[in-house]
Amino acid sequence: MKRFIPMVGLLALLAVPAMAADRRVPVQQYQPTYSQPRAYNWNGLYVGAHSGAGFDRFQGVGKKSRSEVLLGGQVGYNLQMGGLVTGLEADISMNGLGKGAKRTGGTSADMRYVSTLKARAGFAFDRFLVYGLGGVAYGSLKASDGLVSKEKSKVGYVAGAGAEYGITDNLSAKLEYNYVSLGKQNFQFANGRTRVGVNEHLVKAGLNYRF
Repeated sequence: MKRFIPMVGLLALLAVPAMAADRRVPVQQYQPTYSQPRAYNWNGLYVGAHSGAGFDRFQGVGKKSRSEVLLGGQVGYNLQMGGLVTGLEADISMNGLGKGAKRTGGTSADMRYVSTLKARAGFAFDRFLVYGLGGVAYGSLKASDGLVSKEKSKVGYVAGAGAEYGITDNLSAKLEYNYVSLGKQNFQFANGRTRVGVNEHLVKAGLNYRF
């Protein structure tokens, strides 16, 4: 009996750590939570540059059409509400950087520059934006009778559409079409008065940096 009691005590001492080990709280494995990718943000002020081509159609002159290279810049602001993106943009394009064919006779004409102030509205599909545009155009029309050249400015309208893609959070690339009409302007030459009009088809490719 005396030998049995110490043995029971020894077994009890060995059982206490084992019971404590069984009661330890199991370690929980870390489960990463899913986070939805952040939608592309079109909001804010931007500036950019563009190049492209202008296809001019003239009225009242010997040569009716001329193709020119464009080079210019733009500044604008976008406001995004869900998928709807609206904004305002002003730009200027210098014409006459390319060489047109020689006039076929009579009065000739050329566009020196065209500037637009236009409202934009479209839908964003994450990084891809499609939009329409419309607004006011202002340009300088130059006419010549072969001896004397005269230049006049004219206000008209612009309409068109475009698409823009977000390359990074701040940088985007765009492709845009503008139809510009500046109506007709009177030019007085030695051989009489000539009424010259112009419509332009502008294709622009550009980059915008958004702040």
